[in-house]
Amino acid sequence: MQKIARRVATAERVVAKRKKGKDFKLYRHERHQDKKEMVDLRKTVKTEIESAKQAIKNDWAMGALSPRRDVGERHDTIGSISRQRVSQSKQLTLAQLNARCRWAGGATYLNLAVHDRVVLLDGPDKGRIGNILEINHESAEVTVKDLNKSNIFVEPFMRGPGDPTSINFALPLPISAVRLVHPIYDPAADSTRDVIINQLVHRGLVTDRQTGKRRWDRVVPGLNVSIPWPEKKPSETPDYKADTMRIDVEEKTFVPTLLRPPMPEAVIDELRNKYSRFRTRHEPEYIARIEAAEQEKKDRVNLMESMRTPLQEFHRAERKSKKKRGYAVLTGEMLEKIGEVIARNRERSLNAAGVSAVATTGSSVDVSPPASSDTTPPPTSESPVDVPPPASSDTSPPPSS
Repeated sequence: MQKIARRVATAERVVAKRKKGKDFKLYRHERHQDKKEMVDLRKTVKTEIESAKQAIKNDWAMGALSPRRDVGERHDTIGSISRQRVSQSKQLTLAQLNARCRWAGGATYLNLAVHDRVVLLDGPDKGRIGNILEINHESAEVTVKDLNKSNIFVEPFMRGPGDPTSINFALPLPISAVRLVHPIYDPAADSTRDVIINQLVHRGLVTDRQTGKRRWDRVVPGLNVSIPWPEKKPSETPDYKADTMRIDVEEKTFVPTLLRPPMPEAVIDELRNKYSRFRTRHEPEYIARIEAAEQEKKDRVNLMESMRTPLQEFHRAERKSKKKRGYAVLTGEMLEKIGEVIARNRERSLNAAGVSAVATTGSSVDVSPPASSDTTPPPTSESPVDVPPPASSDTSPPPSS
């Protein structure tokens, strides 16, 4: 059973690693595509601007002889822009989103909502006030009703019979290009008037544990004035004949018990994929078969260990007998014999070195000087150690023993 658990864990790690690699490749591909689209968009904008400037120069220089440009596919589309300039698919980073939404509390806690009144700070409609129709949180842009409109050229393959060649469309604006407008009471003038709010912060953050939704209040810092959120219209869901009634949904048609499974076993096998590598629950028969196979492998290993040669059996028995005997114990006679051998070897070593005793700490060693100036070399380790030194100045070699 442990083998099955290890196999499932290995399969999960392999799949997670493969998914991580695929996600990284997809992220790089999207980054490359966004970069390519931005380069193409800049080229398109540059070409259109240069063409418009050249057209103005030609009209000024040629006067009535200037050519007409509202013919062919561009008929009645003077001043319109291409569709590529409207659709922006570049993904902004969190830092870029926060930079656009800095005055409104940041991208995470954005203090703007649909139907808010805002004033435009950039564009041809600068200074005009309108209501927000849509907020794009991914690009930090807002679409204001009836403001910042432009004519967009529609390609021939996208037009039907009788459709116009261009449409008037409200273009989105970055949140940094708008400011909130709200009526605030002025105690000095004793009146309520519209005020452009340049800074908003969030207060009183509350998170619903069941739904996970967050709500907070938006406050003007410094004044501590709370700006109410716009009222949301209740969504009306129409009823159709094919809809299921609520009374039918709440009716209990099946009550599971512990005496029978909630569905046939064949259906359960189809839902959880009986042959999946990630399966962790198995039938008792399958578990018993796997455990029997593992036990058979262990028995085979034990069988190989039991098959030994006679020499191996002999060595095994010798090792067992040595373990039973244990370590040898020195008796008194053994210690006495060892002392005799040490004393005999000590005397021989002292005679060979020409000393009478071994020096100890703080004592001197008595060394007998040579009796004559004999030039005979001292005995080596190969010569017998029991030969006495010569007593006279005779140059004849000592008698051998």
